Amino acid sequence: MEESWASELGRKVDFQAQQFLSVRDFRFFQIEKLKRIAILLERQKNCLECKYAMRDLEHIVDDMDRLINSGVNRSEYEKRVDKILKHLKDNHQVYQAHHFTYTYSAIYALVGVVFGLLLSYGLFFGFNPTIFFLCSAVGLTVGNILGSKKDKACKRSGRQV
Repeated sequence: MEESWASELGRKVDFQAQQFLSVRDFRFFQIEKLKRIAILLERQKNCLECKYAMRDLEHIVDDMDRLINSGVNRSEYEKRVDKILKHLKDNHQVYQAHHFTYTYSAIYALVGVVFGLLLSYGLFFGFNPTIFFLCSAVGLTVGNILGSKKDKACKRSGRQV
């Protein structure tokens, strides 16, 4: 039985991580994410850029020792992985975990700040910290809830790294 490219790459990632990386580096550089990226790339059958990204991901895994253990090349590792993730996000609507939670929380918190300032100065003709912080907190909470729902939907549909 033929093994898929993603599972073969996953075994290679595990081997390279065991041989060359510390547990701290494994967690910090999110090496486990490389396996999920490989699965997502393998699903994209008709995308030529994904085929190139698959080859690039293989080179990243093969050079993991050089890229991560050398302080100079760590940024190269991050740039190459980010380039693949950017393509997946822009062309295939694949997002990183908690993407919408963070984005919506920030946007709604800003809306809450603006609304709090407008309400505070509109009603009291001066700054009222209670109204301001209440509106900010409500905006942050609403953004967190809506973003979390969208992240869960994204994860259910298999579009999350």
